[in-house]
Amino acid sequence: MGLLTLLQIRTEVDSSMGNRTGVLDPRLTVWINLAYNEIASGIDFKELDGEFPFPTVVGQAAYAGPVNPLVIQMVRNEVTHNLLTWVPETEYFRLDRSANGESKRWTRRGVQIRLWPPPAAIQNHIAYYKITPTPLAADGDVTILPPYIDNALIFLSVAYGFLAVEEGAKAIVWLNRAITYLSSRITNQDFSFLLGGLARTQPIPATEAAPSGS
Repeated sequence: MGLLTLLQIRTEVDSSMGNRTGVLDPRLTVWINLAYNEIASGIDFKELDGEFPFPTVVGQAAYAGPVNPLVIQMVRNEVTHNLLTWVPETEYFRLDRSANGESKRWTRRGVQIRLWPPPAAIQNHIAYYKITPTPLAADGDVTILPPYIDNALIFLSVAYGFLAVEEGAKAIVWLNRAITYLSSRITNQDFSFLLGGLARTQPIPATEAAPSGS
């Protein structure tokens, strides 16, 4: 888990933004938690791995899934040891669900995991998912991520802060620091750190046309 407390991170973010009198602690905490969630959802941290077992019911296709997951990655039949194939919702609802059988496919709809075909027997399944980190709230709270993430969390929180106060150029500088730092540290983990919202603040080269609606 992280080394720095929320209070320490907030102090660093505040200092990096110039200790602005108009920016109070609750707003700094919002930016920190936005950055925390962005990092957690963009990198395959093993610290966020969760397992959700559920037994099937004959003829029942829909099952309550884990509470507020970042993503459900896989569903496995613990009896046959087979992974079910994920399909998009639109494809799932085209499938004929009138007959029961050994479930082969799954999709997620809201808080539910839906299986196809509806099970013909009671069999234990496990959903493998990424947990959603609990937001940092008390001054002594630390993240559940590795300690080296603290630096990136500070950098990205500052980027969110500058973006919020409409200083986009400074936001880009701190965003790039966060991405560069994380890119140098993540070696054996999936790194899909896109930060789409912040990336849209990047200036468009003069040779490129601005996308419609931007």
